[in-house]
Amino acid sequence: MVSLTLNNPVVQAYIVHSAILALKLLSLTVLTALARMTRRIFANPEDAKMLRGGKVKYDDPVVERIRRAHLNDLENIPAFWILGAFYVTTGPAATFATLLFRLFTVFRILHTIVYAVIPLPQPSRAIAFGIPYIIMLYMGIQVILYYVTALDPAVQSYILYSGILGLKLLAVTILTGRVRYAKKVFANEEDAKRTKGKVKYDDPDVERVRRAHLNDLENIPVFWVLGALYLTTAPEAAWATLLFRVYTAGRILHTIVYAVKPLPQPARGIAFGIPFIITVYMGFKVVTHFITAL
Repeated sequence: MVSLTLNNPVVQAYIVHSAILALKLLSLTVLTALARMTRRIFANPEDAKMLRGGKVKYDDPVVERIRRAHLNDLENIPAFWILGAFYVTTGPAATFATLLFRLFTVFRILHTIVYAVIPLPQPSRAIAFGIPYIIMLYMGIQVILYYVTALDPAVQSYILYSGILGLKLLAVTILTGRVRYAKKVFANEEDAKRTKGKVKYDDPDVERVRRAHLNDLENIPVFWVLGALYLTTAPEAAWATLLFRVYTAGRILHTIVYAVKPLPQPARGIAFGIPFIITVYMGFKVVTHFITAL
């Protein structure tokens, strides 16, 4: 792992583009609220009562399109934050790394524009999604190749397995797309028209993969945070590496028995439970280590 300082141009480029992406995420929250207020469509009764003529509705096409764009950001931008940060530690050339960060940020902004602000026919959204996706894949592979022979030190093993988990998140995105195209079932009209498919929101196979993806989004970012904090407690390297390795294997198995080859319970319960216990353990160790700071 290379030595890094805030004066490093790669670090600075990562920080500024990450901040822009964070602001972009916040802007979609505002965009969703504006659409709800303008159309007087809400998800909660107490919100609907605030405006005359407001009503509770869960399938407004404009609001749902913005929410899908927001969810797509939540599926991709946190992965960039992690993979990008680890990619910086591999010592990439400043010009090339900055170009990757810049392209990722620009195309994620374009993705939201052509998806939720001014919807355009495909392949505009696919291009705006695909280029950042390829960039994350590249960074994730570079991280794994850099750290794959350094499994013993705790920090390096954390980076390696976090990179693998980042690529796993991206893989489930591909899996969702494969199922949609195989069944010709889509969430957006422009996608359905392109393949002579249909718009449907409750296909059981698609929804199963999406639930597996959502389960990853509920758990893997927590591991990234707690795993990094756990390292500050100076755990024994072999034990920490074992925890990171088992967690990663468990999350991969969870997706397999949930969305790839569904198995009866308790297969999914075990694949979920073991990584969950590991994150709880790491969180407990962090709290007890720093308890006096409360």
